[in-house]
Amino acid sequence: MAIAGESFRVGQAPFLLQRHAHAVKAAVELVHAGVTRTFTLAEGKVVGFSSSSPEEELKPGLDPTEASLLPAIALARLVAASGEYRVVEPKAPSVPLALPLSWVILEAMRRAQDLSPVLDLLGTNRPFVRAGGNLTPNVSLVPLEAFVWDRLGSPLALADLQRLLPEQTQPLSRAFAALACAGLLVPADAPAPKPEKPRFPPASPKLRERLARIAREGGLPALEADREPTEEELDQAQRDKEQALALLAQGGDERQAVRLLSRAVSLLPDPHSLVRLAEVEVANPLARQRALAHLKQALEMEPTFTPAWLALANYWALRGDTEKQRRCLENVLKYDPQNRDVREALLHLSER
Repeated sequence: MAIAGESFRVGQAPFLLQRHAHAVKAAVELVHAGVTRTFTLAEGKVVGFSSSSPEEELKPGLDPTEASLLPAIALARLVAASGEYRVVEPKAPSVPLALPLSWVILEAMRRAQDLSPVLDLLGTNRPFVRAGGNLTPNVSLVPLEAFVWDRLGSPLALADLQRLLPEQTQPLSRAFAALACAGLLVPADAPAPKPEKPRFPPASPKLRERLARIAREGGLPALEADREPTEEELDQAQRDKEQALALLAQGGDERQAVRLLSRAVSLLPDPHSLVRLAEVEVANPLARQRALAHLKQALEMEPTFTPAWLALANYWALRGDTEKQRRCLENVLKYDPQNRDVREALLHLSER
């Protein structure tokens, strides 16, 4: 059994493992910056792990505590990474494990340096609720995670929790993201979206239908250029952005996600959303110039946003320009000289 490789975007790695959590047995390979990490899953547990990085090698005789943490440490490095994934035939692990996947993801999210891509996917205003009535005995929560779990007996959004503890905004975000990625929180039923008002004047029925179709397909500007967006339009853009990012995270309709996200970032651009949009656009040869423009815009907004540099490096790799690919990776080392994944990718390039 082998499923051809597909790309995964920043923030998606924990969700990909969760997608295969309850398989009888499956091996999920996540490839990033030249490093292949394989998580073997069976019935909600991580039963094996391997990595092509010597630093993450799971060797026989390793201290049991250290061995159990290696999959979580590796996953933490993938939280803000993009790359390729595939499902392959499971092999007998050199070191058998029996770690609850929810525990591995919780530990990974507690260690991850940048959770903003995951939070973008989850959405600040999207209500979540507990996935079940009780925690399993092998899942232990830290105090702030327990606080979130306690409050999510009924639907609440992250923004609601942050209003309860305004002095704990960042730690609350981490706790919320950890529980959601571990599958302990699930989206509650969202209210039906309000119908969008037409942005064009009355016309003949045929012209109205044609304009409506063009607008749905992203061919009309989201706003007239000679006025500022209203608060209602900005709110709608934020909702569109969250819906689009959720669609991409769940492997939903990419065309719909691109339409929503294109309109949203024209009003409310942010580096994470621009990179996600570009990662979808780059797969379409006709949209690659837009992808390049969106990546450049992300880097103008945040010059040290590593996922944007990595996505831009991937863009130039697809175009066969290894020199520009190399320069993108080297730009990361200017502000993050210890980035191990980037160093390994540069080494891999130099060996070609």
